[in-house]
Amino acid sequence: MTSEPLSPRVLAQLRASVEHNPQAPGARAVRMLLDEVDRLNTSLSAAVPEPKDACPLTKTQMAIIAGTANGKHCNAIGRDLCLSRETVARYRQEAMRRLGVQTPAQAVAVCLINEWLPKPAVARPELPFNPSPVSGLVAYRDRAEELRQHPGQWGNVATYATSKSASQSAYRLRSGHFSAFRPQGDWEAKPYREDGVHGIRARYVGTPATTAEEAAS
Repeated sequence: MTSEPLSPRVLAQLRASVEHNPQAPGARAVRMLLDEVDRLNTSLSAAVPEPKDACPLTKTQMAIIAGTANGKHCNAIGRDLCLSRETVARYRQEAMRRLGVQTPAQAVAVCLINEWLPKPAVARPELPFNPSPVSGLVAYRDRAEELRQHPGQWGNVATYATSKSASQSAYRLRSGHFSAFRPQGDWEAKPYREDGVHGIRARYVGTPATTAEEAAS
């Protein structure tokens, strides 16, 4: 009786012996046993996933990649981790080298694909609302009417994709280019940026008796 374990080589030898001596005593029982071993091996290989590649990054490098995935620059990441901007940049460069990529965006993509970066670590951004021209005019009109009821009070009017578009829209509002905010001189407007969002605020400085209908006439 052999003490050698049932390695793939031993199983192959048993199968070859059965195939060469199909009429030998016990051959049928051995064949059934080998079939059951094959079935169990197949089930186990399907149930146990292949281990993923080990993450080559350190904990700090991974935190920097997570910050990059959330749209943070080196200064903000450094404040979160109590590191200098230069240290963050150096750690991120080393992380990119270890991952074999050229840009921070590629580093984020590699970490997400390999599931090294857990989904809770990346905040889901709010997509900007882009209304149709008609709904945008209605929204402007309603917002202007609300602000007319509170002369001198600043209020948010709209958000924009860039600081340039926000600045241009603030100028256009002050100049009376938006029909809801006429006549020119009755409104003040200024761009703002909060938490990465660009927008404009406005306040009504005309006389309370001026209505939207009078302004349009």
